[in-house]
Amino acid sequence: MHRIPQRSSLVSQTAAILSERIQAGEWNKWLPGEHELCAQLHIARMTLRRALLQLQRAGLIRSSQGKPREILVRRNQPAPNLSRRVLLLTQVPMQSRLPFDAFWTNELRESLEKAGYHLELHANHGSYGRAMTTNLERMVQQLRPVGWVLSNSTHAMQSWFSKRKLPCVIVGSKHAGVELPFVDKAHRAMCRHAVGMFLSRGHRRFVLLNPESGAAGDLESEEGFLEGVARSNRTDVQASVIRHDRTVADIEKKLNALIRRPERPTAILVSQSVYVLTVMGHLMRCGLRLPQDMAVIARDHESFLELMVPSVASYVQNSETMAKRVSSAVLEMLESGMVSPANHLIMPEFREGETLGPALARPQNV
Repeated sequence: MHRIPQRSSLVSQTAAILSERIQAGEWNKWLPGEHELCAQLHIARMTLRRALLQLQRAGLIRSSQGKPREILVRRNQPAPNLSRRVLLLTQVPMQSRLPFDAFWTNELRESLEKAGYHLELHANHGSYGRAMTTNLERMVQQLRPVGWVLSNSTHAMQSWFSKRKLPCVIVGSKHAGVELPFVDKAHRAMCRHAVGMFLSRGHRRFVLLNPESGAAGDLESEEGFLEGVARSNRTDVQASVIRHDRTVADIEKKLNALIRRPERPTAILVSQSVYVLTVMGHLMRCGLRLPQDMAVIARDHESFLELMVPSVASYVQNSETMAKRVSSAVLEMLESGMVSPANHLIMPEFREGETLGPALARPQNV
């Protein structure tokens, strides 16, 4: 089992942990890059560099300009089946993760440490692209983890783990045809509920603004949004799904096209909280008042939305609840050694904000 450095004597503890892993033969000839080591150990680059300098002075590694750090001492190769390592795969480095994701990641790490496991975060873009199979096979052979946690995972990645029946938990939405346990927000139910909120405010023309991500949660949001419209049994509703390429320019282009419609929408449901900033800013720049001319609901919530004026209507997921569900699902997977397609859907709390406006009628049950 690999330890994670504590706050006291952080440089010395980091050096000691790296020394243990080097002498255990974890790395063959070269140390991983600084970004990867920082992510695995949850430390800053300055702390890592000071620890590496200690190892260099002790003669364990050698540093050369433009090359990875070379390992000079290797011994005591461990038995592969003694690994207690759990790998968290993500596209986003630890230092760039949103506060909500960083919270459940840290809580999961602490829960696993108490149970005798070690969580390593691997922000490996290669595992999400064309070289996915090669990268994942390499990680299986070299790192031999006892379990996996997938964050921001693609359909191809989920299918790869599902077909190989590797012990794995998805944090986020699961794609169709994948038989893996997952923990996620109830995107479909959230978007059905949002349709009811719009209808209760008298809106009859509204859109879902969704990124072209291909993420399962975004696809489920579209299905739930259209289900909500269908279940309302209203014949005067005009609802559509608008996708953007996640750039400011394209979001502005799509909003301009909506505004120019002869019967423009009067309400927008926005997927992913970061895009709410662009949507609200552009609408107000175009002279539209919120919510008088355009109502806005954010499908997701991050703490920065609490600083927005006017206040944003959004779906708020309790971070502690999410962290407990993720930790419970991962520990259950590790203890049973089974890959069970259990579902852990969590319905966030709807927080009314000024961007939605006052209700004109009771929300419809959609």
